[in-house]
Amino acid sequence: MMQKQHVTPSVWAPPQLSMRWWPVFLRNLLVWRKLALPSLVGNIAEPLMWLVAFGYGLGALVGEVTTGGQQVSYILFLASGSICMSAMNAASFEALYSAFSRMHMQKTWDGIMNAPVRLDDVVMAEMLWAA
Repeated sequence: MMQKQHVTPSVWAPPQLSMRWWPVFLRNLLVWRKLALPSLVGNIAEPLMWLVAFGYGLGALVGEVTTGGQQVSYILFLASGSICMSAMNAASFEALYSAFSRMHMQKTWDGIMNAPVRLDDVVMAEMLWAA
């Protein structure tokens, strides 16, 4: 009688996806909808605080900045960087900290993995949610 050999799947194997990632994505959407207003207020308030503190506070001491051969006011120079910083900070926070929180502190992924969902589906839903 021949024994079956256990074959470990390759790390480089393509993910085995089904549409079971969709409920995981919807769960993230429902949780976000509950917390959308505080999230949006925080993402708008933070760059405004930076602009007030550095733009008007430090801007009174700096005056104008030369960039690309042109003179621009410090508040205008700071505003463009503040918008970029805010967008990157909000995106990276949502993608990294929220996923970490669902995995480690809330143990959400442990609960999801008790349902008939593959890890590939959970990872796909998290990637699409982060995007």
